[in-house]
Amino acid sequence: MESTVDEATAATGRRQLRRLETFLDVAYAVLFVDFIMYLPQTEDMAWTELPFGLVSLLIDNSLDLMRLVIAVGLTLISWNLTHKLLGPLGRTDAKHTLLTLLQLIFVCLFLFFAVADPALESVSSPAAQSLCLALSGFIGIAAWSYARNKGLTRADLSEQEKNEILRSAIIEPVTALLNTGFAFVGPGAWTAGWFVIPAILLGARRRVDRRRQRATVAGS
Repeated sequence: MESTVDEATAATGRRQLRRLETFLDVAYAVLFVDFIMYLPQTEDMAWTELPFGLVSLLIDNSLDLMRLVIAVGLTLISWNLTHKLLGPLGRTDAKHTLLTLLQLIFVCLFLFFAVADPALESVSSPAAQSLCLALSGFIGIAAWSYARNKGLTRADLSEQEKNEILRSAIIEPVTALLNTGFAFVGPGAWTAGWFVIPAILLGARRRVDRRRQRATVAGS
């Protein structure tokens, strides 16, 4: 009887996980559609008077477009991080689902700050964007750790694979947290930070991995 109850609970958890993944995909799709609304406006046809038409319109708004592209890219990274942490799971439960939805809420808050001040005229916008993405990422990692401790992961995963999932997921929120400081330096430094910081972190991780491999070879 107890085995039957456990199987029913596991089956329910698997169905909830599929519904959660579907909901998240739809939510992120809506976020991407919202970004399209902030492309340069063309309804007034004023662009027809510009030397190169629509191309001139894009050039005139190139800075805002670049930051919009960065915002879309960061949202895409958040979506990928979410699935990176959900993919290894076999099922979910109420607490894990709540943490995952909380993770999404902070991504939505990131969108609010990103579209409210695309020119980054106030330091509150880039700083809040970074903090929102950092909190979202760390909440996702907390959800993964909870799922791992509760046995919600797939049975075929080894402990080494579970550790690697955690290691690969830490880059995004740490980058966002560190880049919060660059928001107080200036918009240019903050924008560059999204490219420079992860490159440094990945390089440092590769060096640590090589040292571990050498230590393992020397120890054997």
